[in-house]
Amino acid sequence: MRFLHVTAFLLDGHCLGKHNTALIICAFLTCLGMTFLILACAVPTPKIYYSFFVLLFYALSVLPVFIAKRTTPVNETNPKTEFALFLTAGMVLSAFALPIVLAHSAVITWTACTLTLISNVINYATIFGYAMHDEEQYGSMF
Repeated sequence: MRFLHVTAFLLDGHCLGKHNTALIICAFLTCLGMTFLILACAVPTPKIYYSFFVLLFYALSVLPVFIAKRTTPVNETNPKTEFALFLTAGMVLSAFALPIVLAHSAVITWTACTLTLISNVINYATIFGYAMHDEEQYGSMF
């Protein structure tokens, strides 16, 4: 019972601040998404780890925006920024398409595909939510 009061106190923002509270929530959601990804590799058929290839898309999808934000002035849109957003959207789409293609070709099961898609939704929603947490255009995560 005391744990619930401490958790409510920490997540309320009184002790940690709003930014740290958002970071704790993002960490929890990322752990939940990664749990679904691990379940996609372990539950339907053991030792089939092809679902882990979406981790590459998780890491690579933020790089174009990161590079574009570092090389352009603040609050300015230009073709470089738009192309970075286009590449990011392509990588996010590829992360959703890869498990579907693998399941369609019978490399992984449809259960693993579903668990991977759930993981994608949770992880990309977390990345997007954290990036849009601040008031800057396209977020100030970078």
